[in-house]
Amino acid sequence: MSTISVEDVKEALRVTHSRDDALLQRLTDGAENEAMRFMNRTQLPTLPQDYPPLRDSDGNLVSEAVPSSEDAVAPDVVTAVFLLVQALYEAATPDDIAKLRGCAETILMPYRVGLGV
Repeated sequence: MSTISVEDVKEALRVTHSRDDALLQRLTDGAENEAMRFMNRTQLPTLPQDYPPLRDSDGNLVSEAVPSSEDAVAPDVVTAVFLLVQALYEAATPDDIAKLRGCAETILMPYRVGLGV
């Protein structure tokens, strides 16, 4: 099941009917998985994105926030997932698909981890 709701995807794509809900759910699931693979992550980045360890003035670790499934997905990541769904649902030509996917990858690039030097 997707983190991003079908209702949000339908709103972004301006879909007003419900006959494609099952298809949009599958496309959203796939788009989320594709985004996570592109970013080398096991879940979509949430807010706050970095979860830095908190330290006191002496440098001692105070607490370490851990991402939760209750946290909101970063808005630009949601936009990238919408673009990936749009590429599969609405794009008319291979060129349209490539442009939408390229835009999504550009948005997701800052969230990539484990790229090396």
